[in-house]
Amino acid sequence: MPSYAVIGASRGIGLEFVRQLAAKPNTVVFAVVRNASKSTYLQAVAKDAKNIHVVEGDVGDYASLQKAAERVSEVTGGKLDYLIHNAARVEAENLSKGFDDYASIDELDTDFTTSFKVNGLGVIHSISAFLPLLRAGPTKKIVAISTAGADPKTVRASGFAGGPGYAMTKAAGLLATIKWALKLQDEGFVVVAVNPGLVDSSGTSDDPAARALFEEIAETFFKKTGVRLEPETPEQSVAAQLKLIDGLKPSDNGLFLEHTGGEYGL
Repeated sequence: MPSYAVIGASRGIGLEFVRQLAAKPNTVVFAVVRNASKSTYLQAVAKDAKNIHVVEGDVGDYASLQKAAERVSEVTGGKLDYLIHNAARVEAENLSKGFDDYASIDELDTDFTTSFKVNGLGVIHSISAFLPLLRAGPTKKIVAISTAGADPKTVRASGFAGGPGYAMTKAAGLLATIKWALKLQDEGFVVVAVNPGLVDSSGTSDDPAARALFEEIAETFFKKTGVRLEPETPEQSVAAQLKLIDGLKPSDNGLFLEHTGGEYGL
């Protein structure tokens, strides 16, 4: 019975991973979230699914992730096949800000360091906490959901100067994923980062500014490049990502992949 731990599963892409994975035959899915009682979208999906386990764990709090791994271990007998790290900090109000749009440098520092703990260190924390279980399992696949905004060429092409805190800290998470891939390559692991594409997840967002920001980014990219980005639903993106994940092979280890297949690049 394949086992999956989805880190950051309360809404959007993470929630859709849980939904689609649970629909597969003979799977067990662990949805790891900061606060189970407040994850109302997830609770609605999990309430009638016997193969979904909602587990609390915060990527910014390593001890809580260790406890989450212990909970998973109790169910699986100490093993885990797949780790999908989707947790991220993205604040709509800060995504529209450039370096000089903060009220002060102290405000900028707070935003950046908080984001780094989730988007950068969070990848390290998740993999570290669940690594003993992954090592004990036969599959040994780790997937970190990244973003095109972490790629310098894409940032230049987009012409979008906003959201440096998110982009820079997601870039740190991308590099952390590659470092893990190099560290674990001799143990038979396949560790990759995946760009999920431009996904409109505003349907499960509690931030009223999310949809407007989504449209702003797409419009800025179009004005700069002449290319109209075609947004996908979480259902479309995750379906493509799961096909990609199912087909991962040793030669993919350490790559930043496009969700539709192949190495990411403009």
